[in-house]
Amino acid sequence: MIPARPRPIRRAALLLLAVAAVLGPLPGTPQAAVVAGSLVVRAEGRAPILGGREDVAQQQALDESFRRALLESLRVIAPERQSPRDLETWQETILSRAGDFVGAWRILSLERRDGFLSLEAEIEIWRDKLARAARSSGPVAAAPAVRLLVLADPLPLAHLPAEEEIDAGRAAAAALEAEFSRRGAVIVGSTDQAPREEGGGPASEENRVALAAAAAKRLGADAVLLAQVLRRGEDLVLSAQLVAAVSEATLASARTEVPLKRDEPLAETFAPAARRIAAALSPRLAAARSSRGHGAPP
Repeated sequence: MIPARPRPIRRAALLLLAVAAVLGPLPGTPQAAVVAGSLVVRAEGRAPILGGREDVAQQQALDESFRRALLESLRVIAPERQSPRDLETWQETILSRAGDFVGAWRILSLERRDGFLSLEAEIEIWRDKLARAARSSGPVAAAPAVRLLVLADPLPLAHLPAEEEIDAGRAAAAALEAEFSRRGAVIVGSTDQAPREEGGGPASEENRVALAAAAAKRLGADAVLLAQVLRRGEDLVLSAQLVAAVSEATLASARTEVPLKRDEPLAETFAPAARRIAAALSPRLAAARSSRGHGAPP
């Protein structure tokens, strides 16, 4: 959720967006039009409908559309600052308070399908205020990339397109590695599964984290991403925990639904979920980098 809630469109803002509409349609990916000192952006948002709460899903989808509109506006305002590290800075300094930069908005379309709510919104972004925030954040200084180990618990899954049993944990780990690598992390050589205690049974949560952190340290990683895939009815749930290798402290965690589609390869099924997990956790990678010089807690 975003702290400052923009108001739905009113008469003056409606006139502003009507002018933007005359400038031409903005289909597909978010695009921005400059009108009267503001940027008018069309952006999409999507969220799972959990427990039948469509109102919550609509608000989450709207929040996502605000963040996408801000990212598109930042491409217009600061085109030279679009590296993965710049995006981390935007996440911490601007996207986390997206409502501060949003004026009027209106929902153009709304769709419910396969347990998800999707919408498209037309959003007024306060250009000058956003530009000042972008300038005050300053360019991101070059810093060593975070070395990340991704581990996942196994989950055998009979998946129809492959006509064989597939390890959903390994498929999730591969999707997460691809997403975090795209966001600037260096993926170190990984094992197929999360480490277990010598008895072979499931480890306690504390020991599971300690074993994973030890595996990360042996490979020279700064952090370890512990992933777990669980069944929920006909679909799956992907959860991930980001742990600093040296201190064994949990830096962040995230959880998301993974709808299963009968005719879709498992790698494609996990890709959107991995993007959501990476978007939530990658801003905390810097905390793992800062812990390099510190020892483990007593």
